[in-house]
Amino acid sequence: MVGLVHGARSDLDPGSPSVDVPPACSSSWWLEPFKLLAQFPDAAENFRACDWYRIADGLLGVDSEDLPLRQRFRTLYAELRSEPPSRAEATPGLLCHIEVQAGLPANLVTFSAPYEVPIIDFLLALFPGRGYVEMDRARGGWRSIAFAGRSSPLLTAKGAQVLVDRGEPWQPLVANCAVNWVMQMQPELLFFHAATVAIGGEGVLIAGEKAAGKSTLSMALASRGHDFFGDEIAAVRTETFELAPFRRAVSLRAGPQAPLVDERLADKCCFMETFPDGTLRSRARASELFPAAEPRPQPLRWVFFLRGFEGRPRAEPFRPRSQDLRLLMPLACSFWGRSPATRIAQVARLLSNVNCLFLYPGMPEDTAELVERIVRSE
Repeated sequence: MVGLVHGARSDLDPGSPSVDVPPACSSSWWLEPFKLLAQFPDAAENFRACDWYRIADGLLGVDSEDLPLRQRFRTLYAELRSEPPSRAEATPGLLCHIEVQAGLPANLVTFSAPYEVPIIDFLLALFPGRGYVEMDRARGGWRSIAFAGRSSPLLTAKGAQVLVDRGEPWQPLVANCAVNWVMQMQPELLFFHAATVAIGGEGVLIAGEKAAGKSTLSMALASRGHDFFGDEIAAVRTETFELAPFRRAVSLRAGPQAPLVDERLADKCCFMETFPDGTLRSRARASELFPAAEPRPQPLRWVFFLRGFEGRPRAEPFRPRSQDLRLLMPLACSFWGRSPATRIAQVARLLSNVNCLFLYPGMPEDTAELVERIVRSE
């Protein structure tokens, strides 16, 4: 179903039943998904309580009868909760509606947006390294993806409707699909896997490979009183090079943290989550760790590229060349439906207008002090 995002009620329904009931059977439902689909009421007539989230300049509505998915959003994206859009608002938006029917082996996810994306192709493009493969197509144009080596799918999709296997951990994939779809709807922004802060009104982006120390450094800087924009996804406006806050729950690997970060983590409630790469990480709300005012957009002035750890932190300024563009590639959602050449040109223009440095981190507090000193010295 394709439409606008105004079709859901925004009031919370305290009488929502718990619907996490095991299915009565787990037949090969994906071979004839249209038969299973017919057992769900018309999604367009069954909207219920909806939570809204502001993803940079876009809106995401989550209208879920599946309690784990709804709670996942409320936990990870609590700081992005938003008022529901007015009918006159022109904000791009997506509505994700999840229906559950007791006794059925699958749940129904229906996306409502100004336009459709081919969901299977979109997911395979977003997550090429997570072991998802497309299965043989079912009748009627339905397509499925599964984990490699599995005979049953994780989900089966046609148009904007997706059937998800209740016996599989489908919630993270559907949640990521929805968030990335909203990001894809914003061509005026670039999204990166990076951490962002602001020091004295100057935006700082921290890029690097997995486990390079992006979260550790950004939180160390936040503990020193600087604005924390996010440790996972950076949002940069292509015309103004302005950083937009993207504060989902922070994720922390085991390892050294700045002293104040360790102190606050001990005082606050954290929870553990296993990530797709198999690592177990702590999650916490940034606003609970650093209860300062919500950050406002700031111009991006500095990009630090994390390199290998050293005993004492040091930084090397450099002028990016064409071969250095690979160091700051946008997320796949930024490329979807856009000209790759245009996106690469936007990254080149961005890097030519900021101060770029290779940063060899040491202990978190020492590294944060070095970054602070560099930014303030200009």
